[in-house]
Amino acid sequence: MDRVVGTSGRIAFASAMRNLLADVYPQHDPALLVRRVFEELDLPLEGDGPEPAEETLRKWDQRDAFLITYGDSISRNGYQGLKSLRDFHQKWLKDWLPGIHILPFHPFTSDDGFSVSDFTTLRPELGTWDDVEDLSKHAKVMADLVANHISASHEWFAQFLAGQEPGVGYIKTANDGDDISQVVRPRSHPLLNKVETALGPKNVWCTFSYDQVDLDYGNPDVFFEILKIVLDYVSHGVTVIRLDAIGFIWKEAGTPSINADQTHKIIKALRLAANAVAPDLVFITETNLPMVENLSYFGQQDEGHLIYNFSLPPVILHALLSGRSDYIRKCIMAMPPAPAGCTFFNFTASHDGIGLRPAENIVPDDDILQMTEHARKMGGEVSYRSVAGGGQRPYELNVTLFSMLAESFAGERMFGLERFVMSQAIAMSLEGIPAIYVQSIFASENDQNGYQQTGIPRRLNRKIWQLDEAEAVLETPGLPQQAFGQLRALMSIRQGQPAFHPNATQYTLNLGSELLGVWRQSHLNDQSIFCVFNLTGEAQDLDLSRINLIMNEGWQDLISGKVIPDYDGIMTLAPYQIVWISNLDGRHRTESRLLQRYRDAMPV
Repeated sequence: MDRVVGTSGRIAFASAMRNLLADVYPQHDPALLVRRVFEELDLPLEGDGPEPAEETLRKWDQRDAFLITYGDSISRNGYQGLKSLRDFHQKWLKDWLPGIHILPFHPFTSDDGFSVSDFTTLRPELGTWDDVEDLSKHAKVMADLVANHISASHEWFAQFLAGQEPGVGYIKTANDGDDISQVVRPRSHPLLNKVETALGPKNVWCTFSYDQVDLDYGNPDVFFEILKIVLDYVSHGVTVIRLDAIGFIWKEAGTPSINADQTHKIIKALRLAANAVAPDLVFITETNLPMVENLSYFGQQDEGHLIYNFSLPPVILHALLSGRSDYIRKCIMAMPPAPAGCTFFNFTASHDGIGLRPAENIVPDDDILQMTEHARKMGGEVSYRSVAGGGQRPYELNVTLFSMLAESFAGERMFGLERFVMSQAIAMSLEGIPAIYVQSIFASENDQNGYQQTGIPRRLNRKIWQLDEAEAVLETPGLPQQAFGQLRALMSIRQGQPAFHPNATQYTLNLGSELLGVWRQSHLNDQSIFCVFNLTGEAQDLDLSRINLIMNEGWQDLISGKVIPDYDGIMTLAPYQIVWISNLDGRHRTESRLLQRYRDAMPV
């Protein structure tokens, strides 16, 4: 790893790290903790030291976008997963999805990778660290760090059961009689699992399952173990690290045990330490929470560089199923601009399906209930979480996005493809970096076989594709090929537009319930793009006088290529039509053979 040096930086770094760790671990000598940080980073305590990471932080732009995938979502008969992924990415995706988020790739015992039994190696069927390094030469690699818990088969838990160091101090436990009634969780099983150990019975804290035992971050040794994993990822070419379930890491009886102040300071300390030796490393926090709580993980521009825009998938879904922009417009208007050096990670679906908790306080309960009923109608399932005081609430929809959008709430099936493509186009249009889940690449329908064979609802949205099968789907005329071509066209057009920079200015337009409108403006104010979406299966009129087309500039729809001659006229949008109306000033003229090739994939 490259070292960033400077005496003044060393002093500032040591002081900032000391303050953070002293607050989190008041019973420990902060000077010794800071010394351990320097040792882990292999930096000298005297003389040169790290400069503040913000001075050298790499910037993203409108060309950034990610594929979200498991390491074996595209495979060759169950082996060489990362090689298959590399080959598929190089042939089909590299020009328009340059980043790859690989979901957990370590050995595991449950939860499709999120119950890690060994952080030091990869699952043999995926490959080795050499394959991660090779992939990083061709793509920006995001790795998944499961930070909250480990598998019950992990060496640390075996040591805990045996009363042996170091694991005996790594596992979170509770005393008999502790008040855990306030604990917020995404699951409905009992929180504590009583196990027999060499030191007697212990109540092990298990936020997600009894095979996923929670780590005790009250022990600073756990912080240093996680820091070692981060540095190991970096040494193998990883440039983005996703902190999974990070909001749950600090737990105390008698509290909600989520979003604790200590949690935020641990994230700050991890970022400060890692960026001292890897200034280009980006952290993204996975906190599937209501909007205000989720936004807190930007910190003071010193926690997550990126945060998941968790509110986006459910409000996009509701808008396209109902044909109404009310809730999505409310959500976008309420979302503040990301701080400098930070941005949003905009996605529409993931390996977990479509989370509903972030929609609370935005989408009324009756509408959420309608979404759950629709998911079941379309062959999906619904997962629930326990709530304080008893009872359950819908937590996530286990269904593929394509299946969910195949039919509207009103029963209209004609425009399923258009609804699906529009869901991705909305995410591409908003402030932030867009990401597309691997199943959306193929416009996948629910994998009923995977669900029936395992009984795991999330398997509906986790089909494993053989490489030759995946390529055959994209080479054969049909809905998946059409969807793929349109997504590639939209993303490729997007890449050339400064107004789509992840931090470009965004304004929400009020164009009525049937239309969704967003105005993006480049940093230099030399490009504006008016993104307008007809959310209905009927033609809708757009009054151009309402979107501020400046008269001394030419305007054109980037998608169709049509020039707009009448700035005060009426533009009629076909059912589910998308328009990106951009000024034609100077270098942003869009008439080119390249763009025309992409436009050919879009419907007329």
